[in-house]
Amino acid sequence: MSGAAVNRDWILLIHQLPPIPTNLRVRTWRKLQRLGAVAIKNSVYTLPYSDRTFEDFQWLKQEIEASGGEATVFRAAAVEGATNKEIVALFNKTRDEEYAEVTAGLNGLAGAIREQARGRHLSGSRLNAHEAELTRLHKELERITGTDFFNAPGRAAAVSAYGRCSKALRSRQNRSEEQAKSGSTGAARKIAQYQGRRWVTRRGLFIDRLASIWLIRRFIDKKPRFSFVAEGEAAQDGIGFDLYGGQFTHRGEDCTFEILLKEFGLIEDLGLREIAEIVHDIDLKDNKFNRTEAAGLSALIRGLAGWLNNDRKLIHHCNPIFDGLYELLGRSGEKPTGRANDEKRANSRNKSDKRRP
Repeated sequence: MSGAAVNRDWILLIHQLPPIPTNLRVRTWRKLQRLGAVAIKNSVYTLPYSDRTFEDFQWLKQEIEASGGEATVFRAAAVEGATNKEIVALFNKTRDEEYAEVTAGLNGLAGAIREQARGRHLSGSRLNAHEAELTRLHKELERITGTDFFNAPGRAAAVSAYGRCSKALRSRQNRSEEQAKSGSTGAARKIAQYQGRRWVTRRGLFIDRLASIWLIRRFIDKKPRFSFVAEGEAAQDGIGFDLYGGQFTHRGEDCTFEILLKEFGLIEDLGLREIAEIVHDIDLKDNKFNRTEAAGLSALIRGLAGWLNNDRKLIHHCNPIFDGLYELLGRSGEKPTGRANDEKRANSRNKSDKRRP
């Protein structure tokens, strides 16, 4: 343990909570847990001192006082009844317990993926459920790491477990995608099986669901029916898409629109691929394709959604937008995409300026 970890200041929070509201104690405890604080005495919590931790405790102090409680925040170079080494050991013990729980979850998930793959029971819906669980565990790991002030020993095992689990899941997803891409005959046969079906997604439509509805209606199902459920509800009767546990939804780094293209053998269509890149950048916000059209399309759809406040009317107004994009972007050599096109336009303007007297 380094001297820097031992010879340091601490920020302390001492609080006294009223009996009402009854949930204040639970809310306060959860907030302290999220901050990574540890209890060194009854109702006395500490964090390593920094501008950030001082501000965190000040905010919590205000919340406690606003609910009728009492709280004091102060900085100290030492804590009575506990040495700095003992406090650091308490932080590491607490983080190690949290790391151990996440590690167990990741190892269990990786084991389930391998076992289901061996038994050929790893369906698309199970892959989606495993992806959601991996995302949850990863967020928890990031939270713990963000409060691991003294590099607890359990961190390495948790990070390694995440790497193994992620690799196992990605491997199965890639294999599933390769199978989905194989053979246009299989894709055509699959489309034939999805005619006149009921398609179910979440209410409050935005880019991925709107684009997917357009895609289904124009390229997959000639007579689709669409139903909408509340957030968290499952597709009890129908084909779920962009829905937790749905048959067609986010998988790996792909949004639902991209998954539909791959599943139904539409990935070779230039116009659809171009739209998929724009939808991806808006929906996942990772700027993977750096599509310059993303900001404008996002603003347009948000404006329409706020004005119409009705999912079915929004579909009616957005379908022509996607029709127009498909017509424009499907033309070879006429796709205004990314930085390369920005540079071409800039060069064109520069040449034009030079020709002016």
